[in-house]
Amino acid sequence: MFSSRLDESYPVEVRRSITPLTAAKISANSAFRFAAPFIATIAADLDVSLATLGGAIAAGELVGLTAPLLTRVAGRMTRRTAVWTGLLGIACAAAVCATSGHVVQFAIGLMVLNMSKIVFDLGIIAWITDRVAYGQLGRVIGLTETAWAGGLFIGVVLMGLLTGVTSWRWGYGLAIVAIVGFAALLRARLPAEPRPTRIGHVARVRPRIGAGWWVIAGTAALTGGAQALFVTFGKWLEQDFDYSETEIAIVIFCLGAVELLATSATVRFADQWGKQRSAMYGAVAIVPAGLGLAFVTHNAIAGLVMIAAFIAAFEFAIVVTVSLASNLVPGTPSAGLGFMVGAGTLGRAIMATPATAAFTRFGMWMPAVLGASCAAITVTCQWRYRASRRHLRQPA
Repeated sequence: MFSSRLDESYPVEVRRSITPLTAAKISANSAFRFAAPFIATIAADLDVSLATLGGAIAAGELVGLTAPLLTRVAGRMTRRTAVWTGLLGIACAAAVCATSGHVVQFAIGLMVLNMSKIVFDLGIIAWITDRVAYGQLGRVIGLTETAWAGGLFIGVVLMGLLTGVTSWRWGYGLAIVAIVGFAALLRARLPAEPRPTRIGHVARVRPRIGAGWWVIAGTAALTGGAQALFVTFGKWLEQDFDYSETEIAIVIFCLGAVELLATSATVRFADQWGKQRSAMYGAVAIVPAGLGLAFVTHNAIAGLVMIAAFIAAFEFAIVVTVSLASNLVPGTPSAGLGFMVGAGTLGRAIMATPATAAFTRFGMWMPAVLGASCAAITVTCQWRYRASRRHLRQPA
Protein backbone atom coordinates (compact mmCIF):
# COMPACT_ATOMS: atom_id res chain seq x y z
CA MET A 1 0.00 0.00 0.00
CA PHE A 2 2.60 2.58 1.10
CA SER A 3 5.24 1.18 -1.27
CA SER A 4 3.39 2.76 -4.21
CA ARG A 5 4.20 6.18 -2.70
CA LEU A 6 7.94 5.52 -3.11
CA ASP A 7 9.50 5.50 -6.56
CA GLU A 8 12.46 3.42 -7.70
CA SER A 9 14.96 5.96 -6.36
CA TYR A 10 14.26 4.51 -2.90
CA PRO A 11 15.99 1.24 -1.92
CA VAL A 12 14.05 -1.94 -2.73
CA GLU A 13 14.13 -3.19 0.87
CA VAL A 14 12.61 0.09 2.07
CA ARG A 15 9.81 -0.12 -0.47
CA ARG A 16 9.16 -3.75 0.50
CA SER A 17 9.13 -3.07 4.23
CA ILE A 18 7.42 0.33 4.53
CA THR A 19 3.89 -1.13 4.77
CA PRO A 20 4.55 -3.77 7.48
CA LEU A 21 6.67 -1.27 9.45
CA THR A 22 3.82 1.26 9.38
CA ALA A 23 1.25 -1.39 10.28
CA ALA A 24 3.41 -2.46 13.22
CA LYS A 25 3.58 1.18 14.37
CA ILE A 26 -0.21 1.38 14.18
CA SER A 27 -0.52 -1.60 16.53
CA ALA A 28 2.07 -0.15 18.92
CA ASN A 29 0.49 3.32 18.88
CA SER A 30 -2.93 1.77 19.51
CA ALA A 31 -1.72 0.26 22.78
CA PHE A 32 -0.01 3.57 23.63
CA ARG A 33 -3.08 5.75 22.98
CA PHE A 34 -5.77 3.45 24.39
CA ALA A 35 -5.74 4.45 28.07
CA ALA A 36 -6.52 8.17 27.73
CA PRO A 37 -9.90 8.03 25.95
CA PHE A 38 -11.05 5.16 28.18
CA ILE A 39 -9.73 6.58 31.44
CA ALA A 40 -13.17 6.62 33.09
CA THR A 41 -13.88 2.98 32.24
CA ILE A 42 -10.49 1.80 33.48
CA ALA A 43 -10.68 3.91 36.65
CA ALA A 44 -14.11 2.52 37.52
CA ASP A 45 -12.93 -1.06 37.07
CA LEU A 46 -9.83 -0.47 39.20
CA ASP A 47 -11.99 1.38 41.77
CA VAL A 48 -9.92 4.58 41.75
CA SER A 49 -10.67 8.20 40.94
CA LEU A 50 -10.01 9.79 37.55
CA ALA A 51 -7.29 11.92 39.14
CA THR A 52 -5.54 8.82 40.50
CA LEU A 53 -5.59 7.05 37.15
CA GLY A 54 -4.51 10.30 35.49
CA GLY A 55 -1.50 10.25 37.77
CA ALA A 56 -0.72 6.71 36.63
CA ILE A 57 -0.89 7.81 33.00
CA ALA A 58 1.36 10.80 33.77
CA ALA A 59 3.87 8.52 35.50
CA GLY A 60 3.90 6.31 32.43
CA GLU A 61 4.57 9.30 30.20
CA LEU A 62 7.36 10.70 32.37
CA VAL A 63 9.57 7.69 31.65
CA GLY A 64 10.03 9.29 28.25
CA LEU A 65 12.71 11.35 29.98
CA THR A 66 14.85 8.19 29.89
CA ALA A 67 14.90 8.30 26.08
CA PRO A 68 18.54 9.50 25.86
CA LEU A 69 19.55 6.55 28.05
CA LEU A 70 17.41 4.12 26.08
CA THR A 71 19.38 5.02 22.96
CA ARG A 72 22.26 3.13 24.61
CA VAL A 73 20.02 0.10 25.01
CA ALA A 74 19.04 0.32 21.34
CA GLY A 75 22.71 0.95 20.57
CA ARG A 76 23.65 -2.56 21.69
CA MET A 77 21.25 -4.11 19.19
CA THR A 78 20.95 -4.29 15.46
CA ARG A 79 18.13 -2.21 14.01
CA ARG A 80 16.03 -5.31 13.36
CA THR A 81 16.49 -6.55 16.92
CA ALA A 82 15.51 -3.16 18.35
CA VAL A 83 12.31 -3.28 16.26
CA TRP A 84 11.07 -6.74 17.16
CA THR A 85 12.20 -6.79 20.79
CA GLY A 86 10.66 -3.34 21.28
CA LEU A 87 7.38 -4.74 19.99
CA LEU A 88 7.56 -7.72 22.33
CA GLY A 89 8.25 -5.35 25.22
CA ILE A 90 5.13 -3.37 24.30
CA ALA A 91 3.07 -6.58 24.18
CA CYS A 92 4.33 -7.70 27.60
CA ALA A 93 3.64 -4.27 29.08
CA ALA A 94 0.12 -4.27 27.61
CA ALA A 95 -0.41 -7.65 29.26
CA VAL A 96 0.65 -6.14 32.60
CA CYS A 97 -1.92 -3.37 32.08
CA ALA A 98 -4.65 -5.80 31.03
CA THR A 99 -4.20 -8.00 34.11
CA SER A 100 -3.91 -5.11 36.57
CA GLY A 101 -5.73 -5.48 39.86
CA HIS A 102 -4.32 -2.27 41.27
CA VAL A 103 -3.52 1.15 39.85
CA VAL A 104 0.16 0.76 40.75
CA GLN A 105 0.44 -2.31 38.53
CA PHE A 106 -1.33 -0.42 35.77
CA ALA A 107 1.15 2.47 36.11
CA ILE A 108 4.10 0.06 35.95
CA GLY A 109 2.64 -1.47 32.81
CA LEU A 110 2.37 1.95 31.19
CA MET A 111 5.96 2.79 32.15
CA VAL A 112 7.31 -0.38 30.56
CA LEU A 113 5.08 0.13 27.52
CA ASN A 114 6.38 3.64 26.93
CA MET A 115 10.02 2.63 27.40
CA SER A 116 9.61 -0.32 25.03
CA LYS A 117 7.93 1.91 22.48
CA ILE A 118 10.90 4.28 22.54
CA VAL A 119 13.25 1.38 21.71
CA PHE A 120 10.89 0.25 18.95
CA ASP A 121 10.55 3.73 17.44
CA LEU A 122 14.30 4.34 17.56
CA GLY A 123 14.89 1.01 15.86
CA ILE A 124 12.52 1.81 13.00
CA ILE A 125 13.82 5.32 12.40
CA ALA A 126 17.45 4.20 12.59
CA TRP A 127 16.70 1.36 10.15
CA ILE A 128 15.20 3.87 7.71
CA THR A 129 17.95 6.50 8.08
CA ASP A 130 20.57 3.84 7.36
CA ARG A 131 19.02 3.26 3.97
CA VAL A 132 17.41 6.52 2.83
CA ALA A 133 19.29 9.67 1.86
CA TYR A 134 18.54 12.67 4.05
CA GLY A 135 17.05 14.56 1.11
CA GLN A 136 14.40 11.83 0.71
CA LEU A 137 13.90 11.07 4.38
CA GLY A 138 10.89 13.32 4.96
CA ARG A 139 8.65 11.27 2.67
CA VAL A 140 9.49 7.94 4.28
CA ILE A 141 9.25 9.23 7.85
CA GLY A 142 5.99 10.95 6.97
CA LEU A 143 4.52 7.69 5.68
CA THR A 144 5.46 5.76 8.80
CA GLU A 145 4.19 8.54 11.06
CA THR A 146 0.68 8.23 9.59
CA ALA A 147 0.58 5.38 12.09
CA TRP A 148 0.02 7.96 14.86
CA ALA A 149 -3.38 8.87 13.45
CA GLY A 150 -3.89 5.27 12.32
CA GLY A 151 -3.48 4.09 15.88
CA LEU A 152 -6.50 6.26 16.78
CA PHE A 153 -8.58 5.61 13.66
CA ILE A 154 -8.03 1.87 13.44
CA GLY A 155 -6.53 0.42 16.60
CA VAL A 156 -8.21 2.43 19.36
CA VAL A 157 -11.58 2.27 17.59
CA LEU A 158 -11.39 -1.55 17.33
CA MET A 159 -10.14 -1.82 20.91
CA GLY A 160 -12.98 0.45 22.01
CA LEU A 161 -15.60 -1.61 20.20
CA LEU A 162 -14.29 -4.75 21.88
CA THR A 163 -14.31 -2.92 25.20
CA GLY A 164 -17.97 -2.08 24.69
CA VAL A 165 -19.00 -5.73 24.34
CA THR A 166 -16.49 -7.24 26.80
CA SER A 167 -14.11 -5.10 28.89
CA TRP A 168 -11.13 -2.78 28.49
CA ARG A 169 -8.86 -5.71 29.40
CA TRP A 170 -9.83 -7.54 26.20
CA GLY A 171 -9.21 -4.30 24.35
CA TYR A 172 -5.59 -4.56 25.37
CA GLY A 173 -5.73 -8.25 24.48
CA LEU A 174 -6.59 -7.40 20.87
CA ALA A 175 -3.58 -5.08 20.68
CA ILE A 176 -1.31 -7.77 22.17
CA VAL A 177 -2.27 -10.27 19.48
CA ALA A 178 -1.56 -7.77 16.70
CA ILE A 179 1.74 -6.60 18.21
CA VAL A 180 3.12 -10.11 18.72
CA GLY A 181 2.13 -11.00 15.16
CA PHE A 182 3.97 -8.00 13.72
CA ALA A 183 7.02 -8.73 15.92
CA ALA A 184 7.26 -12.19 14.36
CA LEU A 185 6.66 -10.84 10.85
CA LEU A 186 9.31 -8.12 11.06
CA ARG A 187 11.87 -10.44 12.64
CA ALA A 188 11.47 -12.71 9.63
CA ARG A 189 11.07 -9.99 6.98
CA LEU A 190 13.71 -7.38 7.83
CA PRO A 191 17.14 -8.35 6.53
CA ALA A 192 19.79 -9.44 9.01
CA GLU A 193 22.57 -6.88 9.54
CA PRO A 194 26.30 -7.51 9.70
CA ARG A 195 28.18 -6.48 12.82
CA PRO A 196 29.81 -3.32 11.35
CA THR A 197 26.36 -1.66 11.02
CA ARG A 198 25.38 -2.20 14.64
CA ILE A 199 24.22 0.92 16.45
CA GLY A 200 26.57 0.32 19.32
CA HIS A 201 29.67 1.12 17.27
CA VAL A 202 28.65 4.76 17.24
CA ALA A 203 26.35 4.94 20.25
CA ARG A 204 29.30 4.63 22.67
CA VAL A 205 30.64 7.94 21.36
CA ARG A 206 29.31 10.86 23.35
CA PRO A 207 26.87 12.65 21.04
CA ARG A 208 27.82 16.20 20.10
CA ILE A 209 24.68 18.04 19.11
CA GLY A 210 26.04 21.58 19.14
CA ALA A 211 23.53 23.97 17.57
CA GLY A 212 21.04 21.09 17.53
CA TRP A 213 20.18 21.95 21.13
CA TRP A 214 18.02 24.73 19.67
CA VAL A 215 15.93 22.03 17.96
CA ILE A 216 15.68 20.08 21.22
CA ALA A 217 14.57 23.18 23.15
CA GLY A 218 12.08 24.01 20.40
CA THR A 219 10.64 20.50 20.63
CA ALA A 220 10.02 20.90 24.38
CA ALA A 221 8.20 24.19 23.74
CA LEU A 222 6.24 22.70 20.82
CA THR A 223 4.90 19.71 22.76
CA GLY A 224 4.24 21.92 25.78
CA GLY A 225 2.10 24.22 23.65
CA ALA A 226 0.09 21.30 22.29
CA GLN A 227 -0.36 19.90 25.79
CA ALA A 228 -1.93 23.19 26.89
CA LEU A 229 -4.83 22.44 24.54
CA PHE A 230 -4.94 18.64 24.82
CA VAL A 231 -5.54 18.66 28.58
CA THR A 232 -8.20 21.40 28.51
CA PHE A 233 -10.33 21.36 25.38
CA GLY A 234 -12.46 18.37 26.46
CA LYS A 235 -13.33 20.02 29.76
CA TRP A 236 -14.01 23.29 27.88
CA LEU A 237 -16.55 21.57 25.62
CA GLU A 238 -18.18 19.84 28.55
CA GLN A 239 -18.28 22.83 30.89
CA ASP A 240 -19.11 25.66 28.49
CA PHE A 241 -21.26 23.85 25.90
CA ASP A 242 -22.59 20.74 27.71
CA TYR A 243 -20.96 18.28 25.32
CA SER A 244 -21.52 14.66 26.32
CA GLU A 245 -18.76 12.04 26.42
CA THR A 246 -20.04 10.63 23.13
CA GLU A 247 -19.92 14.04 21.47
CA ILE A 248 -16.40 14.63 22.78
CA ALA A 249 -15.38 11.21 21.43
CA ILE A 250 -16.70 12.21 18.00
CA VAL A 251 -14.67 15.42 18.19
CA ILE A 252 -11.55 13.40 19.08
CA PHE A 253 -12.17 11.08 16.13
CA CYS A 254 -12.45 14.08 13.80
CA LEU A 255 -9.23 15.52 15.20
CA GLY A 256 -7.62 12.19 14.37
CA ALA A 257 -8.62 12.80 10.75
CA VAL A 258 -6.95 16.19 10.96
CA GLU A 259 -3.79 14.54 12.30
CA LEU A 260 -3.76 12.13 9.36
CA LEU A 261 -4.13 14.94 6.81
CA ALA A 262 -1.33 16.92 8.45
CA THR A 263 1.00 13.93 8.52
CA SER A 264 0.20 13.19 4.88
CA ALA A 265 1.16 16.78 4.05
CA THR A 266 4.66 16.14 5.39
CA VAL A 267 5.04 13.34 2.86
CA ARG A 268 4.50 15.84 0.06
CA PHE A 269 6.18 18.98 1.33
CA ALA A 270 8.88 18.16 3.94
CA ASP A 271 11.61 17.21 1.47
CA GLN A 272 10.48 19.83 -1.06
CA TRP A 273 10.63 22.73 1.41
CA GLY A 274 13.43 21.35 3.58
CA LYS A 275 13.05 19.79 7.04
CA GLN A 276 14.09 22.77 9.12
CA ARG A 277 12.05 25.25 7.10
CA SER A 278 9.00 22.95 7.20
CA ALA A 279 9.25 22.57 10.98
CA MET A 280 9.40 26.36 11.31
CA TYR A 281 6.40 26.83 9.00
CA GLY A 282 4.36 24.44 11.12
CA ALA A 283 5.26 26.24 14.35
CA VAL A 284 4.50 29.63 12.77
CA ALA A 285 1.02 28.42 11.76
CA ILE A 286 0.25 27.43 15.36
CA VAL A 287 0.56 31.01 16.62
CA PRO A 288 -2.46 32.54 14.81
CA ALA A 289 -4.49 29.38 15.47
CA GLY A 290 -3.86 29.67 19.21
CA LEU A 291 -4.52 33.40 19.32
CA GLY A 292 -7.62 32.94 17.18
CA LEU A 293 -8.94 30.36 19.63
CA ALA A 294 -8.44 32.82 22.49
CA PHE A 295 -10.86 35.23 20.78
CA VAL A 296 -13.61 32.71 19.91
CA THR A 297 -13.86 30.55 23.04
CA HIS A 298 -17.51 31.65 23.40
CA ASN A 299 -18.38 29.79 20.18
CA ALA A 300 -17.95 26.00 20.05
CA ILE A 301 -17.83 25.65 16.25
CA ALA A 302 -15.38 28.50 15.70
CA GLY A 303 -13.30 27.27 18.62
CA LEU A 304 -13.13 23.73 17.24
CA VAL A 305 -12.04 25.07 13.85
CA MET A 306 -9.18 26.91 15.57
CA ILE A 307 -8.28 23.79 17.60
CA ALA A 308 -8.24 21.71 14.41
CA ALA A 309 -5.92 24.25 12.75
CA PHE A 310 -3.71 24.26 15.84
CA ILE A 311 -3.45 20.45 15.92
CA ALA A 312 -2.84 20.21 12.16
CA ALA A 313 0.03 22.69 12.37
CA PHE A 314 1.45 20.95 15.44
CA GLU A 315 1.29 17.51 13.82
CA PHE A 316 3.01 18.81 10.69
CA ALA A 317 5.77 20.46 12.73
CA ILE A 318 6.42 17.54 15.08
CA VAL A 319 6.55 14.90 12.33
CA VAL A 320 9.02 16.96 10.31
CA THR A 321 11.09 17.49 13.46
CA VAL A 322 11.53 13.72 13.69
CA SER A 323 13.37 13.77 10.37
CA LEU A 324 15.32 16.85 11.44
CA ALA A 325 16.33 15.30 14.78
CA SER A 326 17.59 12.14 13.08
CA ASN A 327 20.37 14.22 11.50
CA LEU A 328 21.41 16.29 14.53
CA VAL A 329 24.26 13.86 15.24
CA PRO A 330 25.52 12.65 11.85
CA GLY A 331 25.99 8.89 11.80
CA THR A 332 24.03 8.43 15.04
CA PRO A 333 20.35 9.08 14.30
CA SER A 334 19.23 7.51 17.58
CA ALA A 335 21.15 10.12 19.63
CA GLY A 336 19.26 13.14 18.31
CA LEU A 337 15.97 11.25 18.35
CA GLY A 338 16.52 10.20 21.94
CA PHE A 339 17.01 13.80 23.04
CA MET A 340 13.98 14.86 21.03
CA VAL A 341 11.72 12.25 22.66
CA GLY A 342 12.97 13.27 26.10
CA ALA A 343 12.40 16.95 25.35
CA GLY A 344 8.89 16.24 24.08
CA THR A 345 8.03 14.37 27.27
CA LEU A 346 9.48 17.17 29.39
CA GLY A 347 7.41 19.78 27.56
CA ARG A 348 4.17 17.83 28.10
CA ALA A 349 4.97 17.14 31.76
CA ILE A 350 5.83 20.78 32.54
CA MET A 351 2.75 22.24 30.83
CA ALA A 352 0.05 19.87 32.12
CA THR A 353 -0.36 21.49 35.56
CA PRO A 354 -0.16 25.22 34.65
CA ALA A 355 -2.47 24.72 31.68
CA THR A 356 -5.22 23.10 33.76
CA ALA A 357 -4.75 25.71 36.51
CA ALA A 358 -4.98 28.51 33.94
CA PHE A 359 -8.18 27.00 32.52
CA THR A 360 -9.74 26.74 35.99
CA ARG A 361 -8.98 30.37 36.81
CA PHE A 362 -9.34 32.18 33.49
CA GLY A 363 -11.12 29.89 31.06
CA MET A 364 -10.05 28.42 27.71
CA TRP A 365 -8.55 31.63 26.37
CA MET A 366 -5.52 31.38 28.66
CA PRO A 367 -4.42 27.85 27.61
CA ALA A 368 -4.86 29.03 24.01
CA VAL A 369 -2.49 31.94 24.65
CA LEU A 370 -0.04 29.61 26.41
CA GLY A 371 -0.09 27.31 23.37
CA ALA A 372 0.54 30.19 20.97
CA SER A 373 3.34 31.52 23.18
CA CYS A 374 5.08 28.15 23.28
CA ALA A 375 4.84 27.93 19.50
CA ALA A 376 6.46 31.36 19.25
CA ILE A 377 9.32 30.05 21.39
CA THR A 378 9.67 27.12 19.00
CA VAL A 379 9.85 29.50 16.02
CA THR A 380 12.60 31.46 17.79
CA CYS A 381 14.54 28.27 18.54
CA GLN A 382 14.24 27.07 14.95
CA TRP A 383 15.36 30.48 13.70
CA ARG A 384 18.37 30.36 16.02
CA TYR A 385 19.24 26.87 14.79
CA ARG A 386 18.99 28.01 11.17
CA ALA A 387 21.19 31.04 11.90
CA SER A 388 23.76 28.86 13.69
CA ARG A 389 23.92 26.42 10.79
CA ARG A 390 24.43 29.28 8.33
CA HIS A 391 27.26 30.63 10.49
CA LEU A 392 28.96 27.22 10.57
CA ARG A 393 28.78 26.95 6.79
CA GLN A 394 30.50 30.27 6.27
CA PRO A 395 34.20 30.07 5.33
CA ALA A 396 36.64 30.92 8.10
